[in-house]
Amino acid sequence: MPVVQVRESFAGPWHEVFDWVANFERYPEFVPDLTKVVVLERGEDWTISRWEAKIGGTPLGWTERDVWVREKEGGRIVFEQLEGDLKRFSGHWKVASEGLGSTAEFRCEFEIGLPGLAIMLHPVAGLKLRQSMAGLLRNLKIRVEAAEDGTSIRFLDSPL
Repeated sequence: MPVVQVRESFAGPWHEVFDWVANFERYPEFVPDLTKVVVLERGEDWTISRWEAKIGGTPLGWTERDVWVREKEGGRIVFEQLEGDLKRFSGHWKVASEGLGSTAEFRCEFEIGLPGLAIMLHPVAGLKLRQSMAGLLRNLKIRVEAAEDGTSIRFLDSPL
């Protein structure tokens, strides 16, 4: 099963980076292939979210459960597809304090579910996903580090 992992360092504190990472509904602003993210249900430390994308012009959609775990020096968001166009899609976001700043990591495993085509589609889909998530992290880095006075910009409507 293909694994995609990307990581980025940030000058901001982990909890501010985590707030940006946790705001899924803003992701379409940063990822061109992602057309829509809607939080369908929200609990104290979880959401059910619906995602829609267009990959090479082909629509792709899924619903996932996202679970937040905050720790002393970081946080994680663990996600797993509940239903959708992929056979399997799961992984995590991990944000941690590192030195004077923080790091954010995206990691997922996925399976397209077309046995005859998977050998060709998995590498292409993995590359596209890796590029999209690396772009998302670069864009979030710009936002987190953008404030002129040295403080980070935060979403006002953060789920946490």
